[in-house]
Amino acid sequence: MSEETLEPPLPPIDARTEAAAERLFGLRLALRKDSTEIIHEEWLTAPEWIRQGCLRQAIEVLTAADQAKPASAKASGYKDRMRVEYRELTARAGRLRDMLQRYADGTLDFELVCPITLLSRQLDVMDEYAVLLRHRAKIEHVDLEEQDSVTE
Repeated sequence: MSEETLEPPLPPIDARTEAAAERLFGLRLALRKDSTEIIHEEWLTAPEWIRQGCLRQAIEVLTAADQAKPASAKASGYKDRMRVEYRELTARAGRLRDMLQRYADGTLDFELVCPITLLSRQLDVMDEYAVLLRHRAKIEHVDLEEQDSVTE
């Protein structure tokens, strides 16, 4: 293979990129369910071409993640940001509520790592926060159901 067809050299790699690359490497081994220590040891001893491939992927992933902005960051005014925040909060609370219900029904398709009491408390806090946002919106005359300028 000639020099012209080789990949360009990697830019300087920071700890964040190294960690992301190791995570990507570990995901390839995830089906084996190895411990993080085993994955880390294999990462350190992996051939250079595998490490460079993972580093390149990590750079791409992190660059895309850094460029992506959540809807709340794109909202123009505080009323729009409040609407987006409320919508995102209620959507997340709804997903958590559904998961807790599936747990209660015995139909959850994965094993929880976190204690169910902590997840239930998290949902309670999210619901309390939604109540506070609705109360604030009422005081400030913000219609939380109105479409914001980001989604129009």
